Amino acid sequence: MASVVGSWVMTSDWGCDGSITGSWNQTFNADGTWTSSLGHSGRWFQVEGLVAFTFNDTANLVYVGNLSGSWMAGTQGYETPGGIKGCYGAHRAGIAAAPTLTAVKAHDPALGH
Repeated sequence: MASVVGSWVMTSDWGCDGSITGSWNQTFNADGTWTSSLGHSGRWFQVEGLVAFTFNDTANLVYVGNLSGSWMAGTQGYETPGGIKGCYGAHRAGIAAAPTLTAVKAHDPALGH
């Protein structure tokens, strides 16, 4: 089973509409804490391939995702009535990001280009 401990490149998409709303670096420490290049910090836990983390400075904001090797993807949102929701993805720092859907479409041999 992969562990979330280490450095990650995170990308968020508030609203899950395909528009990137932010990217940052985040480090998950072995002691259950995390820090980010945006100045945030918090606590995390992992059960098998499920990772969840909360923020010390942003009440009710929770990220939960599935971890598979060097990749993680899931949902984010505020645990309050009417709280905004979104999606996020991440890859281990030093691992190339997956190509975007636009890039894949632009170089699709099945379409002759």
